[in-house]
Formats: sequence, C-alpha cells, structure tokens
Amino acid sequence: MIKKNLPVKYNDKLLRILLCVASAFLVAMYGASARFLDSLTSASFYIKLLATIFIAGFFLEFVHRITVKLDKVYDWKERPLVRLTLQFILGVFLPGMIDFFFLSVYKWYFELTSIHENPGSHSNVSAMILPVFLFNLYYLFYYHILRRKDTKTQIKDENELLLIQQGNRTIPVLLKDIRYIYHKDRLNYLIISGDTRYFLSEPLDELERQLPDRDFFRVNRKMIIHFRACIHFQSNGHGKLLLRLDPSFDEEVAVSQSKARKFREWIRR
Repeated sequence: MIKKNLPVKYNDKLLRILLCVASAFLVAMYGASARFLDSLTSASFYIKLLATIFIAGFFLEFVHRITVKLDKVYDWKERPLVRLTLQFILGVFLPGMIDFFFLSVYKWYFELTSIHENPGSHSNVSAMILPVFLFNLYYLFYYHILRRKDTKTQIKDENELLLIQQGNRTIPVLLKDIRYIYHKDRLNYLIISGDTRYFLSEPLDELERQLPDRDFFRVNRKMIIHFRACIHFQSNGHGKLLLRLDPSFDEEVAVSQSKARKFREWIRR
C-alpha cells in the first residue's frame, strides 16, 4: 500500500527546459512574414524569443510548482474530487488566464494582432489554455506512472525477506545476506554472510521457486547459490565448472555441463 501524503518526485527539469525553449521558439516565429533563415538573422526575432521564453517558462514552472504542492496535501488517490477541482482552478484556469494576458501584451507590443482580430476571441483563449491543459494532463499521467512504480518497488521490498522457522522462532533473513542453500544428510541448510547456518524445512525445489532468478542459481540438485557467494569458477576440462564459494564449502561444488553455459550467462547478471 502507498503511504499517505507521500509526494511523487517528478524528475523532469530537462524536459521542462526543452518544452520552454521549443514553445518559445514557435511563438516567436508566429506572425513572421520573412523566411525561416531570414528570421534567425533578425535582431527583433531574438527579442521576441527572450520574451516568449519568459512567458513559457513562467507558466510551465507555475504548473509544476502547483502540482507538487497539491501532491503533498491533496493526493489524487486519496482525495480525487478535491484534487481535480483545485488542479483545474490553480493548475489550468489561473495560469491559463495569466498566460493569455502575457501573450496578449506580447502580440500587442510586437504588433501581431490585426485590427479585425478581437484579442479576447474564443480561438485566442483556446490557444492560450490548451498548452496549460496539456501540461496538466502530462503531470496526471506522469503521477500514475510514478505511483505504479512506487507500488512495484514496495512489493519488491516486501519480497526481499525470507522467513525462516527455527523451532518456535521465526527469523527474517534478507535475501542479499544469503550465500547458499544446500542439502546434506536428508536436511537442508541455509548459510548467510558471516557463515551463520540455519536449518530449513522447505525442500530445495520450493525454495528455488521462491527465490528471484536474477540473484539465485540452482547449480546442481543439492545446492542453490547467491551470486555474491561465488569467488571464482573454472572449468575442470570435461565441460563442468568448479566453484569456489564464500563462506567456504567443505565439498566440491560443480555446475554440470548442461548448466555451465546458463551459469556463465547468469553470473554476468
């Protein structure tokens, strides 16, 4: 379960800068009668570009900061109706009106509005509100992607423990601390870093299904190892691989010829 009021982190500073420059460039080109290359050599073009960078940067950063603050107080999953209302008022309507005002001043100053065009026309208002609305929509999708990622991470964290029953005690052992599990004399044993040993009641086949394939490998029918346990390995000249483990094991540990290739691929991770 996701913790309450835990805000997501939007790592999109570079994207905001790129969007700011791209949108500013498009607006600066608006109304230019000259060719594209001729516009780049005009001093007025760069004045327009600086003005539009300020406008675009203002409303992009405004929406970003409003979204981050609302995430902390009115999470989408916890209070969706309140959040929707506030996001529309503070994240769409308010910056849209501010953006409309700035762009209206910009068009008036650079004489981009014709005498027949009404500055407050419906098409102009739509053109100002649409980018702000799309940016809010982007954050809504980004929010759900990050929340889903957080949920998967929490599930993964919960599964990084192996609960070991020792008599009437249950001992949680971190998977990263396990070095290997082996079968000997009809019993299964688990060895963790520091050479601590535990008895296990579960069969190796069941443990193999529980443990993540990325970190654990069934080297033979009697042993499962963690990748950290392997100090080195070498061929015995007959297709098998001989492993040296840490903590050391008192018998030869070999990977069969049929599993040798798969083991080499796995140990690279």
